[in-house]
Amino acid sequence: MTRRLSAIAAAGLAAILALGCGTTSTASTNPDGGKGGKGQCAPGVPIGPEGQKFYDPPSPLPEGDHGDLIWARRVDAPDGARACRILYLSKLQTGTPVAVSGIVAWPDAPAPRHGRNVVAWAHGTTGGPRQCAPSAVPNPATDLVGYYTYDSPWGIDVGVPALTQFLDSGDVVVGTDYQGLGAPGVHQYTVAVTETNNVLDSVRAARQITEAHANDKAAVLGWSQGGGAATFIAQNYKQYTPETKLVGIAALAPAANLGPDFRGLVLPGPTSPTSPSHNAALRVNVYRGFLAAYPELKAEDVMKPPGLEALRGDGVMCIEHLADVIQENVGNAGQLDTMFQPLTVVPEVWHERFRQNTPGLVASVAPILVMQGTADTVINPNSTDEYVKRACRFNKPVEYTKYQGATHQTIPNVAESEYLTWIADRFAGRPAPSNCA
Repeated sequence: MTRRLSAIAAAGLAAILALGCGTTSTASTNPDGGKGGKGQCAPGVPIGPEGQKFYDPPSPLPEGDHGDLIWARRVDAPDGARACRILYLSKLQTGTPVAVSGIVAWPDAPAPRHGRNVVAWAHGTTGGPRQCAPSAVPNPATDLVGYYTYDSPWGIDVGVPALTQFLDSGDVVVGTDYQGLGAPGVHQYTVAVTETNNVLDSVRAARQITEAHANDKAAVLGWSQGGGAATFIAQNYKQYTPETKLVGIAALAPAANLGPDFRGLVLPGPTSPTSPSHNAALRVNVYRGFLAAYPELKAEDVMKPPGLEALRGDGVMCIEHLADVIQENVGNAGQLDTMFQPLTVVPEVWHERFRQNTPGLVASVAPILVMQGTADTVINPNSTDEYVKRACRFNKPVEYTKYQGATHQTIPNVAESEYLTWIADRFAGRPAPSNCA
């Protein structure tokens, strides 16, 4: 998500906060979509509670394997489809079991004999606290409703790009909220193994809904934060979910260059009047996620007192709210540099963790499509160039497309025909293209 919270859209954020603020969770409206079965997702699937209690898992967590469904509840779906909220088991990067929420949708029609292919959606940055989960809105199974559109009543991006097209093609679509968004826990933002586990386990969870008829083939579509997770999945999925046949990774403006970015080694990219404050909010999000994942790290090593204040705010505000507060309190005064320690004095232990969470340092085991807008003020196009250069060193299929004038918010729409065709070709078994130099 980009830039700042507008006054007009503030009411949308208030609506989400009303569903569950701070460290409590989500939707207090009836999530059944007005359909029968008292919320039943599908036969044999435990029915989750209504409202915010849906996101509060049993304590202790139930026994089971990662990817096992805890419960689900039906929600509205596009015409000709079924959809549910889901709560399922996953793992942190330490191996600790956690509950993770999300959505799944599938065609409401007879399945082909070989079952349905699965498209896993990895969403972009929505923020740090629980109420920033995309599945928390009353009708989350929708085509992408971007925050920066006049169609959105919400303070975050909601939905899945091209959802109806994927469903019309006969695919199952599943979207994770990631750990800590929706279900309890501090969101381990951009911690690659945690995020990839969450995405891969959402595919397993979708397969447990027998009415969806999901088969073992999957593709991942990720944007921004989720694009970075998707590129990391291309490296490590075989160890975690070996039964999944990953046919390809499509990454929209991926956050895939943490190591070089946080050493200050990348040429500056496009900017807007409010993008510095927004990118400061993203930086706070990264620090909070790493502090949650790696107990040896210290906040004071990377943040000055105004940054530590923002760190507290990241625990209660979705990303555009946080960016707006930073703009008002620090950015407008030209004091963004007072938030952070200079990158040159950040301890090496932080830089080593950033490097560990940077994709492209080992070979991909799945074809990759990368799509980047040249006018993106959130993900620096120069950073994406660097990731692609690394990924291309291994002589694996990497297709890279730059869209002139596309921004961070427009790239899911302007690149739609490319990733729809590319994913369909991967499911059909066609050779993956590559334009590595």
